[in-house]
Amino acid sequence: MTDHKDFEPQDVQAGLESGRYILIDVREPGEFAEERIPGAILAPLSAFNPKTLPRGDDREIVLHCKSGGRSGRALQMCRDAGIDVAGHVKGGILNWKTCQLATDRAENAPTGMTIQQAVMAMASLLMLVSVGLGVVFSPWWLVLGAGVSGMLLQASFTGFCPASSIFARLGFRPG
Repeated sequence: MTDHKDFEPQDVQAGLESGRYILIDVREPGEFAEERIPGAILAPLSAFNPKTLPRGDDREIVLHCKSGGRSGRALQMCRDAGIDVAGHVKGGILNWKTCQLATDRAENAPTGMTIQQAVMAMASLLMLVSVGLGVVFSPWWLVLGAGVSGMLLQASFTGFCPASSIFARLGFRPG
């Protein structure tokens, strides 16, 4: 079994063009449908089985995901199963796009922030404001941060988040 490595997107692109690599996308089907690296084969991490990866030719398997986390987990699953995988794309498809390499994007693929991203951004901003105002003016401002934390904790247990309802009405996309 070879040691894996983090491949730069340009190196993977060259390897795909030369027929050296098979690129496996471990993101979920919805993500794959919205945008994908041309030639990538879908094998979602949620149902990932290293033994079903394509084998039998001289090409090396390279994994990728959105940013490198899930492909790293899939890589470890392959190693645990004794399946030889060359490595994964450093930084995933986000880094691929930063390097201005081509992707196939669905015509109607949503753009913009998801509801979950908007809630995280809002909560982070409110926490920073709470700490800043608490340091500069009065520690009572920390109550704002406690309220935000309480809302997020309540949402994690009940599945209901008032902020997500607001962002949904504002037109943010589910995700």
